[in-house]
Amino acid sequence: MSKKQTASQIKPFNSKEMPLWCKILFLSLPIIISFFQVRILDNDFYFLYKIGEYIVHRGFPYTDILSMHSSMKIVVQQWLSAVIYYYAYNALGQYGVIGIVYVCNTGICILTYRFIKLITKNDLISLLFTGLINFFMFDPFIVTRPQVFTYLILLASVCLLEKHVQTKKTAYLICLPVLSLLLINLHAAMWPMLLVFMLPYILDSIPLKIEKFKKEPNGNCLFLLGSFAVSIVMGLINPYGIENMLYLTKSYGHSSFNLILEMKPTSLNATEGIMFFVAIALTGIIVLFIKKRAVTVRFFLLYAGTLVLGLMQVKGIPYFFMFGLPAFAYMIKDFELSSITKYTEKIATKRLKILTIIFFASAFFYLCVSRLNQTREANTSMLLHRHDLDCCIELLQNSDYPIVFLYTNFNDGQYLEFNGFRPYIDGRAEVFLKENNKYYDVFEEYYCLFNGGIYYKDFLNKYGFNYLILDKDMDSYIYESVLCDSDYEMVYESYNITLFKRVAWTLDSMGEQNTAEETPAVETSDDI
Repeated sequence: MSKKQTASQIKPFNSKEMPLWCKILFLSLPIIISFFQVRILDNDFYFLYKIGEYIVHRGFPYTDILSMHSSMKIVVQQWLSAVIYYYAYNALGQYGVIGIVYVCNTGICILTYRFIKLITKNDLISLLFTGLINFFMFDPFIVTRPQVFTYLILLASVCLLEKHVQTKKTAYLICLPVLSLLLINLHAAMWPMLLVFMLPYILDSIPLKIEKFKKEPNGNCLFLLGSFAVSIVMGLINPYGIENMLYLTKSYGHSSFNLILEMKPTSLNATEGIMFFVAIALTGIIVLFIKKRAVTVRFFLLYAGTLVLGLMQVKGIPYFFMFGLPAFAYMIKDFELSSITKYTEKIATKRLKILTIIFFASAFFYLCVSRLNQTREANTSMLLHRHDLDCCIELLQNSDYPIVFLYTNFNDGQYLEFNGFRPYIDGRAEVFLKENNKYYDVFEEYYCLFNGGIYYKDFLNKYGFNYLILDKDMDSYIYESVLCDSDYEMVYESYNITLFKRVAWTLDSMGEQNTAEETPAVETSDDI
């Protein structure tokens, strides 16, 4: 800068148009931070892998091939995700699967930035909101499940819808049916969300005139409706037809699902709930300081709709972060830093600039190390739990005692399935609902057992379990009962996991009680 330049001649920093290097730097920060968060395989990965393995070698299953309930009808609503995870794990082990998560997270960051930039036309707001959203999202919600593909597809869809609104070009709508085809096969349970996120844009495209009030249309209503209809038709292209499309309507809202954290109403009792309410509070505080508030129908509906979704269930929180917060950003799209930068340029010295850089670099380093330690500590208990399960599995595999029926709880079943066993239940909660499986309401039975609503002896005799893997906390009722039951003996105990074997047991007596269950309790990976 020339010495002759005065402060008034200095061109203020324009937050709406930042230099390319600055955009790349700030957009890369949340992606870099994510690499300092320890990732492990999510519980759901284990049944996804076995399903993917079965599909690759045998084709699509229509009855259950994982649990002991072989008569259950099933719909593999995430079959393509399962196949992708199967190939990734076979190629590179857990690093291949976790690598997919990081690639998807990078795509989510880029699309989030792109969506907010389309809404606000302001680089600074777009980058700040992208970093905030990723900070809220990555640790609890970006995991080795099909939802990472869902987030990408839904973000891509709203970007296309927003481009159509702003350019009036119908070409952007052509890709929406393709995204519908991908989503119905990658994660059919969330396929209706694609249609739900199209509704605010369709409603915003309808011109209204009520007395003196006149609303101009945003987007072409006819073409949006056409894309909506074609997207529904594309949803039919999947191995399970209309059952896949309606999977969401039959798989949520059951009272027994309150047993599952992500299905519970959002509260301050969980970290996810705290982050959710902090985000709401931040938007509320910002609104108080805005004099000129821009609002449109589609952004109001996106914010309000995802807010309600987040309040209803923990599982709905990420949709508020990804779509509600960007919609809110429209209200502050005209925010500028010109007055602040004029002042800072006056007082800025070379020494102060260096100190500022050191401060932010130190803060960034501290954040990375902090997240690394937090996630490593959080994952330690899960890794120890799986180690204990491995010990139980080794005993089962080396035992001469026949394994006819094996009990495990909701959280541990899929890990036993991954290792070749067919337990009582696993983490596919909706699969065990009678409404879906046309066989028996296994999950409701499990829910009653969990709460002590079923006498443990009646339950054990009904299925003839001769091995029980019990979590002392989650299976507290059955654990305390079996501990005093002379028919069972403990063959393994760790801090939290125990393995019980039935002593008074004969193959004939148990076979008579379980004629409905004809499948073997154990199969090798070649058989599944």
